Amino acid sequence: MKKYDEYKDSGVAWIGEVPKHWKVSRIKFLISHSSAGVWGEDEKNDENDIVCFRAADFDYIHGCLRLDKMIIRNIQPEQLRGRRLHHGDLLIEKSGGGDSAPVGRIVRYNYNDKATCSNFVHFIRVNKFNDGNYLFYYFYAMYANNVNILFFNQTTGIQNLKIGEYIGQMIYTPILNEQTAIATYLDTHCAKIDNLISIQQKRIALLQELKQSVITHAVTKGLNPNVEMKQSGVEWIGDVPKHWEVCKLKHYSQVFGRIGFRGYNQTDLVNEGEGAITLSPSNMQNGILNYDKCSYLSWKKYYESPEIMIYNDDVLFVKTGSTYGKISYVADLPMEATINPQIVVFKNIKGNNKYLYYLLSNDIVQMQVSLTVGGSTIPTLSQESILNYIVPLAPKVEQAAIASYLDHKCATIDTSISNAQHQIELLQEYKQSLITEVVTGKRKVTDN
Repeated sequence: MKKYDEYKDSGVAWIGEVPKHWKVSRIKFLISHSSAGVWGEDEKNDENDIVCFRAADFDYIHGCLRLDKMIIRNIQPEQLRGRRLHHGDLLIEKSGGGDSAPVGRIVRYNYNDKATCSNFVHFIRVNKFNDGNYLFYYFYAMYANNVNILFFNQTTGIQNLKIGEYIGQMIYTPILNEQTAIATYLDTHCAKIDNLISIQQKRIALLQELKQSVITHAVTKGLNPNVEMKQSGVEWIGDVPKHWEVCKLKHYSQVFGRIGFRGYNQTDLVNEGEGAITLSPSNMQNGILNYDKCSYLSWKKYYESPEIMIYNDDVLFVKTGSTYGKISYVADLPMEATINPQIVVFKNIKGNNKYLYYLLSNDIVQMQVSLTVGGSTIPTLSQESILNYIVPLAPKVEQAAIASYLDHKCATIDTSISNAQHQIELLQEYKQSLITEVVTGKRKVTDN
């Protein structure tokens, strides 16, 4: 690895030593314009309609904006003044985030179309004496090194980035030509890494499609390719084995949720060891439960609702929120558990519980989920609509065989998915390390 001839101590822990000729400044002095965005009003189909990018549109891995789900907002000229995006602007997420993706992500606006950004996003424009792409990679390195966490203001449950302080930090920079050379080098090498990441992402997508196909075929056609078939009478199900039933879920299972007096508020939550686990959609990951981060409900509230006490072999279903329709099979419970109001549990199942899990996971049920979801602001499925989903039903003995078959097949596919995800993680770590090394001068990429 090529290095500079001489270094000096930056005085900043995550930066370490920097090339001796690099100059110290503050990030804000490299900026010609800085502003929060604006949200405006709903689209009105008039001259004030404009694309408004949100943090949800950030493609952080590739450092750009996704254009597949753009939102149009109606923003008055006086509100838009000073908030039109220009090609090369940098967009920083200043409100939102979460445990897995803290607030502070950054992307580039590499378009010329008329657009702005939401009030949860802050944008900056670099002055003519510095290279905007270089500063983008510098912000990327700060985020990768968790510098953003030092500037959180979280008082309402939403992470807020103290933008003024964040851009007031010290920065060591080379002259403009060297900044541009560094940015060009990183553009080239990061594009190669991103391409490798995309290959793994496509592989994961294909594996997930295969998994879904295997599940759907097994729970609608069975395992015997020579079995006599019959018309199900339901267009989206098609033919099913002649000896199978086609019925509504309510004839196969009951559903229980935390509704009415069974609800709870913040005062009912307790510390670990003082109550039962209350499971949320965030605990439901890839069809199984993760207990690393749990909330706990007082024993009083737990014992108040025995019908929603959770046990191993139960099947959980998300009925409310952005992840509606997500399913998990309960295994390896570490202690007593219940559910939060977003989840329902299937009980009194007239057959194999694992088979029901796969049945709910297949395309024909998920299609019915998408057709029955309601709610103007928060997506919601009623327990009644869930119980009325139409499903093909194999005999009990066959259910067990199908569940065992799918356990084996899905485990093999899941292993391949995990391997691909691991490759993505390694590539992302390498990318972050490369960017940090280059923007802090640990690696020399130019002869200037």
